[in-house]
Amino acid sequence: MKSSQNTQPKKETAKSKAERLEKQLAWYKSFFDNATDAVFIVQPETWCILDSNEYAANLIGVSKDELIGSTLPQFRRIFKLLQKSSSPMVLSELSLDTKEQDNLMVEVSARFVKYDGNNLIQAIARDVSEQHALTDKLVQADKLVLLGQLSAGVAHEIRNPLAAVNLNLQILRRNIQETAPEFDYVNTALQGVERISKIVEVTLNFSRPTAPDIKNLNINSLIPSTLELVASIIKRKEITVELFLDDNLPNVAADEKQLQQVFINLVTNSADAIKAKGNIVIKSYTEASVKHKEGEMAVVSISDNGVGISPEDLSKIFNPFFTRKAEGTGLGLPITQRIMHQHGGVIDVESSIGVGTTFYVKIPVPREI
Repeated sequence: MKSSQNTQPKKETAKSKAERLEKQLAWYKSFFDNATDAVFIVQPETWCILDSNEYAANLIGVSKDELIGSTLPQFRRIFKLLQKSSSPMVLSELSLDTKEQDNLMVEVSARFVKYDGNNLIQAIARDVSEQHALTDKLVQADKLVLLGQLSAGVAHEIRNPLAAVNLNLQILRRNIQETAPEFDYVNTALQGVERISKIVEVTLNFSRPTAPDIKNLNINSLIPSTLELVASIIKRKEITVELFLDDNLPNVAADEKQLQQVFINLVTNSADAIKAKGNIVIKSYTEASVKHKEGEMAVVSISDNGVGISPEDLSKIFNPFFTRKAEGTGLGLPITQRIMHQHGGVIDVESSIGVGTTFYVKIPVPREI
C-alpha cells in the first residue's frame, strides 16, 4: 500500500517574504540608480526633488545629497503640461542652470505616479545640448551653401559691367594729363575696380573648384617662388623670413599651382598679422602619419610672431566669408583647407594672442609599391 505524499506548496514564512521583497527592492533600486538618463521624482507645486539617481546629480553638477531636497522651479511648466494633457505622458524641453554651464538644454519625458495617495512627477531628462549644437551647425552649413550659390551668381553678373567700367576708365586715363586732378580720381577708381575684380575671381574659383592636376612634386621647390610672388607684401613692413627646409624631404603627389596658392595664402596671412616688424619662419620636415597608418606626412609649417588669433575666432577661420581684415574676402583659408582635403592632407593651426600663429600643411607621402 502506497503512502500518500503531501503535494501542497510550502507556505512562505514572514522572514522569507521579507527577504524576497528586500531583494526585489534592491533590484528595482539598482535599475533606478544606474539608468542612463537622469531620473527625478518631483513633488508638484513645491518643485522639491524627493529622489533622483546619480546621473541626475551629475547632470546638475552637485552631489546626490545636495540635489535631494532642493527645488527646480523649471518643472512648473512640466506640471502644467501634465495637468492639461489627456495623455499620461508629456515630452518637452527645459533649460537648466548647472554648475558647469547655464541654460543646459534637456529633453524631459514626464508622467504622474501615485505614491501613498499623492501624485508625484516622475521626470526622465536627457542632455540634448550637443544635438542642438549639431542642428545649429547643419542650419549654418545650409546657409553657407545658399550664400555661396548667391555669391557665385552675383559675382558672375558683376563681371561684364565691371569689364565695361574698367575699359572706360582706362580710356579716360589715357586722355587725361597726369598733372590734372582728375587723373588721381581715375586712378583711385581703377584701383577699386581691380579689387572688385579680384574678389569676383576668388568667389567664382571658390564656388566652382577645379580638379587638381596631380604630379610628383618636391614641396621645397615651391617655397622660394612663393616668397618671390609675395615679396611686395613682405617688403611693406620690416619682416625677416627664415627658412629651415629639409633637404631629404620626400616627394608628394600634388598639384603645383594649387599647393603654391596654399603657401601664398598662408604667407600673406602671416605678413598681415605682423603690425610693423616681425619674423616669419618656414620649415619643412616629415612626421609619422596618424591618418595614414605606417605612412609619413610631408609637413610645411609657417610661423609668425604677429597679433595671433583669439580663441573665439580660431574655430571660425575656415568658415567661408569669415574675416577680421578690413579688405579681406574670408575665402583664403576655406580655399586652402579645401585644397588640402583634395590632396588627402590636412591643415592644422595653433595660435596665441600677442604671441603669434603657426599653420601646419600636411600632405601624405605616397607609399613605394
